[in-house]
Amino acid sequence: MNSDILDLVSKATQGDPDAFGKLYEIYSKEMYAYALCVTGNPHSAEDAVSEAVLSAFKQIKNLRKKESFKGWLFRILNAQCRRQYLAAGAHLSIEGVDPVSAGDGGIDNLELSLDLKNAVKILTPQEREIVFLKILGEYKSREIADMLDLPHATVRSKLARALAKLRDELRNDGREANDDE
Repeated sequence: MNSDILDLVSKATQGDPDAFGKLYEIYSKEMYAYALCVTGNPHSAEDAVSEAVLSAFKQIKNLRKKESFKGWLFRILNAQCRRQYLAAGAHLSIEGVDPVSAGDGGIDNLELSLDLKNAVKILTPQEREIVFLKILGEYKSREIADMLDLPHATVRSKLARALAKLRDELRNDGREANDDE
């Protein structure tokens, strides 16, 4: 975390709303992209980000480690996203996600093929979440571990298993398509 962000976090923890607003500007696109991947719905993603930001603003004085701000913020967002899709009876999905409008990072030029959308359905919700964060959000496994409040080794092993499942599923789909010809 660079010194400018640490300075903003320090000011925000002391009650400076302008500093918190600048932090929001820095992380808002990433937050929206993450929430969109989790909820699968632009409106729900916006609501989750809004609720998470409000909650973070109210709790910022309780932040213990200023260098952990991003992980702390995304844990709040993750909890809000989970509440929303569980309350709605929904499942983690990429249906309806427009990766081009989701935000910056690796998302802008990403096109999810129909095969990949179908393959992702075999993953558990947590595996999908980890894959989305790694591939779409371009987060490191340590950052994902912080966001999801999981051990780093757990995230690495779940990511490896999920990617292996996807490879196998995509290979099987390719073989089935060739068998049909």
